[in-house]
Amino acid sequence: MRVLINRTDAIGDTILTMPMAIQIKKKFPDAIITFLVSAKSADMFVNHPYINDCWVYPHSKSPFGKINFLRKKFQEYHPDTYFHVGGSFLPTVFAWWKSLPFRGGLVSKWQSFLFLNKGIRQKRSVVAMHESEYNLELLTGLSDDVSFDYENSSESHIKFIAGEAEQYQNDLKQQLLDQKLPGDRKLIFIHPGMTGHTLNWSPRSYARLMVQMENAFPGEYTYVISFTPSDQVYLKGVEDYLQSTEGASKDLKVFYLDGSKKGLRHYMGCLKGAELFVGPSTGTTHLANLLGVKQVALYSPIKVQSSMRWGPLSKNNKLKIMVPDVVCGEQFQCAGRVCPYHECMSKIEVEDVIKALTELVDNRPSGGAL
Repeated sequence: MRVLINRTDAIGDTILTMPMAIQIKKKFPDAIITFLVSAKSADMFVNHPYINDCWVYPHSKSPFGKINFLRKKFQEYHPDTYFHVGGSFLPTVFAWWKSLPFRGGLVSKWQSFLFLNKGIRQKRSVVAMHESEYNLELLTGLSDDVSFDYENSSESHIKFIAGEAEQYQNDLKQQLLDQKLPGDRKLIFIHPGMTGHTLNWSPRSYARLMVQMENAFPGEYTYVISFTPSDQVYLKGVEDYLQSTEGASKDLKVFYLDGSKKGLRHYMGCLKGAELFVGPSTGTTHLANLLGVKQVALYSPIKVQSSMRWGPLSKNNKLKIMVPDVVCGEQFQCAGRVCPYHECMSKIEVEDVIKALTELVDNRPSGGAL
């Protein structure tokens, strides 16, 4: 069996698709599995123990370059099993044109009705399962008697070669020293940005978190604010608060890490060395979870944005999920000012996040110095 899984969209969505490969390998050990992904996700697949290859989908706007890419890859690989899970539909059309015998995936848009012969209809907005479980359900078409282990489906792997992560962490330490920041403090990664329309904590709250953490644990941490160019609106809000009279603190040590400059591999290696991580429902939060970093993840109460569907894969004692304490009746999007809980994310108190972070740190009593 030669399987091709199309997941040419966001990093977080791609992470939540990896369990499909793991379950296929466990049921069919001889299967050869290839992922088709966007360029920003490719670094996660290096040395992956369950995934044999990774194709980076061309970014060109012209369909001809993409068709030539697919033609070459299909001739080399000869896949017989294809899944469309998310992203571009052109590979799905190509799989149909090449008459692949098994073309599975999510049946929702009109293209999927035309070009998938083993697709499964799902109403994911009901949020009856986690996103990874919805993805795993797409595999049931492989065999009528296949029983997939959902409880252990969260296994995923980001592998570094010997010394690789340490090299990236040393590079980050040197960057800190170059900016006259201490290189011997533990690191807390704060990722305030995100794409899409999911509710997020305010930039001011992320900034206040750092200030109050420094007050509670003076001189213990350096705060790494990670971002990409698309996060500028969040980044500006953090900077504005830290530069204000209220947020000014000469003792607070902050470093801004643009994850796009040295690539995802470098960022993941740096993140792996963090003591703690705080972020919203975005790909970076999923990365921290896979890397085993203790984290507080902030989630919206809206049904289709909830942690029940989009929470990190690994639910363990290194993860605390925080959601506003409101009764949200919305399924798809915020009702805005007509909602009695408008701007509900502000109901997640900075003090409660600090308490959660404190509880995650080994050998420190709940509540810390607060």
